[in-house]
Amino acid sequence: KYPVHIKFNTGLNRLGFWENDVDLIVSTLNDAKSIKAKSLFSHLAASEDLNQVAFTKNQISSFRAIALNFTSKIGYKPWLHICNTSGVLNYPNAHLDMVRCGIGLYGFGNAATHDKMLKPIASLKSVITQIHKIEKDETVGYNRAYRAQGFEKTATIPIGHADGLNRNLGNGKGSVYINNKKAPIIGNVCMDMIMVNVTELDCNEGDEVILFDSKHSASDLASSANTISYEIITSVSQRIQRVIVN
Repeated sequence: KYPVHIKFNTGLNRLGFWENDVDLIVSTLNDAKSIKAKSLFSHLAASEDLNQVAFTKNQISSFRAIALNFTSKIGYKPWLHICNTSGVLNYPNAHLDMVRCGIGLYGFGNAATHDKMLKPIASLKSVITQIHKIEKDETVGYNRAYRAQGFEKTATIPIGHADGLNRNLGNGKGSVYINNKKAPIIGNVCMDMIMVNVTELDCNEGDEVILFDSKHSASDLASSANTISYEIITSVSQRIQRVIVN
């Protein structure tokens, strides 16, 4: 029989059957000749939030009750799983038959204590395409959003919001790393480019620019953009070349 995976809603209220659907599902499966329940699962709504422990534990206990009811009526035991990355880390007693690590596979644990135990596996890099020397009161970028406070040196980098770089990172909120030195993004993030202040840096056109890697976390970039590491990682557009490194 073809294996199917059946989701139950225990509090996220996004997708899934309800507990009172168990009898109908079991009846449908028993009548079907071509499918069989391979697994039952649910999804935790706030497993990373330690202020929501009671809610999360209630989700887990509700799922256990649903699974017990389902198993007793179907006559066999499907695999059970409910833990996402934060569930794996915060609720070891709920690992059940298997777990679903999502962002954890990329080296993020949704908390600083967990991030220290994980290694980010993705890097986002670019290069300096041009260096400018500007005088006091000259402006940089669209809407003249940045004004030089004195003689300054800026570097233009060919990555922008069309590549997935969050526009909230402009105007000094976000930074990149050039030759292991931090360079703040100045002015607005353009569609295809950003400009950074490299006045105090020793750098040249063609030098590598790191937006995030194993040393400079996407979580830090996310904090600067007032978002989460998930968005930073998944927003990298298809325009960016992917290179797989062993």
